[in-house]
Amino acid sequence: MKIDKVAGGHIQQSSLNQTATKSAETPVRSSVVETQLNTNTAAINKAQQELASMPNIDMAKVEQIRTALQRGELSLDMQALSQAVMQFHTGHE
Repeated sequence: MKIDKVAGGHIQQSSLNQTATKSAETPVRSSVVETQLNTNTAAINKAQQELASMPNIDMAKVEQIRTALQRGELSLDMQALSQAVMQFHTGHE
């Protein structure tokens, strides 16, 4: 079957009221991004300051305590330790 042009099926371009399409304007997000970056930067700076103020770990002392615990020279109160851990991580017992 052969399809021929249909009479009257062609519309002239000049009759199509074409308007220039405007480019979609992107919403201004720079202030949101900048606010997030400033917040993140402030949080990082605060964490770095807190980390710098913490004392260094004396690994020799840690090893001495570990060895003393293994030998039974020191007793470990598990209830006191668990309460201290809970208080440290949650802010309450």
